[in-house]
Amino acid sequence: MYKHVDYSAIRGFNYTQSDVWTDAYFWENYRHDIVERDMGYAQRLNLNSARIFLTYSSYLKDKEGFLANVRDFVQTAWKHGISTSPIVYHGLRFHPDDLVMRRPPVTEDGMFPLSKTVQDPSCWRLAEQYFDDLYQAIGQEPGLLFWDISNEPGYMQNFVTWYDTEPDYIQTFRTRPEDMVEFRRRQELTWALIRHLCRYVKARDPEHDIGVGNCFIWDTEASGTAELVDVIIFHDYSATRGRMRLVYDMAKALGEKYHKPVLNNETCCLCRANPYDMTLEMCAEYGFGWYVFELMIGADGWNRVHGICYPDGTVRDPAVVSALFGFYRNRGENIVQADVNQEDAVTDLTRRVTMLMEGTRQNRRLDHSGDAAELLELCEYAANLLEAGELTPMHYPPTARVAAYRRQANPNVEEIKDWLFAMLTTLRQACHLV
Repeated sequence: MYKHVDYSAIRGFNYTQSDVWTDAYFWENYRHDIVERDMGYAQRLNLNSARIFLTYSSYLKDKEGFLANVRDFVQTAWKHGISTSPIVYHGLRFHPDDLVMRRPPVTEDGMFPLSKTVQDPSCWRLAEQYFDDLYQAIGQEPGLLFWDISNEPGYMQNFVTWYDTEPDYIQTFRTRPEDMVEFRRRQELTWALIRHLCRYVKARDPEHDIGVGNCFIWDTEASGTAELVDVIIFHDYSATRGRMRLVYDMAKALGEKYHKPVLNNETCCLCRANPYDMTLEMCAEYGFGWYVFELMIGADGWNRVHGICYPDGTVRDPAVVSALFGFYRNRGENIVQADVNQEDAVTDLTRRVTMLMEGTRQNRRLDHSGDAAELLELCEYAANLLEAGELTPMHYPPTARVAAYRRQANPNVEEIKDWLFAMLTTLRQACHLV
């Protein structure tokens, strides 16, 4: 029976097991207990779908083990009300020569050598056999949502330094016209493979939708896949709302043109000026479903710029969690600024700090063993006021620094004094105390 998907209702996340560095290592060192825990976090966050990166190399190393792990993931996620969208062909490498290649050198035109998989259609049968086994393993699982044929295929086989928001502006390491001709040739070879895989997967499994996780929305028609897919997929990491609207308007227009749903299945990146709360608010405005990148702040190299939850269940930014539930930061004219001294808490803190500073430096205090504890009590008082009033950066919260000092056997008292005085100065300035 055909599985109908409401793509506007997808609240998804990209997922890699939080204790691993690569997707291949994930499947080759699969931990059911970690997946169980992480899917529990996703359920609490009201998320409903996971996008996972399958690796053909892991399948070749241990077919039965790999397929069992993928099946366990789909079943475990579904137990938590979370569907799964597998990326079937991640990396597009099936030819034996490509499987042993590790980060090939970039050529003078700024591109990777084109893989033999793309150039040699005779090896595409390996991809077909792989999908047959994958379909046999999870094709009838109720948690399977739809097949994502490939992740950013127009980019994976080509190396470019920058794509602007306009599809006709693509800059490689070198901007010679012949480089662009070569780039387009490579793209078309890659997309020929993608079109073949789309047709094969759809013929093999007509009950589930297919889509292609395009790097950009303008790849939709250029790739020749718009007519082949059931859902138009794109990725977006736009840095401003204006640039995002250009992309989203194009996606909406393509959806209307082809009478197909639209989905942003990779988005949100701190280092690209693409914050989670802005993106989720824009997706809600356009009625687009989404998959954020990614659920976990784990061990991989993206942990500084992606992720919602730490492995212990804490979060980096509560504003992300708020946005997941449809509550966004007020950026209008009616913002009410906090006054942390409305009940004279900052005035009281000033008095307490003055008394303690005098006490800890006077000779009549014979026992200074408790100085650090008393100072840190006031540091916590100041830190809570700063955090509550949003008067301090939160990439390393002051309360986290208090906790770090308290874990030390012999914290530096003079260092703590300097910090406490600095926090008090910030508070007094914010409250206009002279």
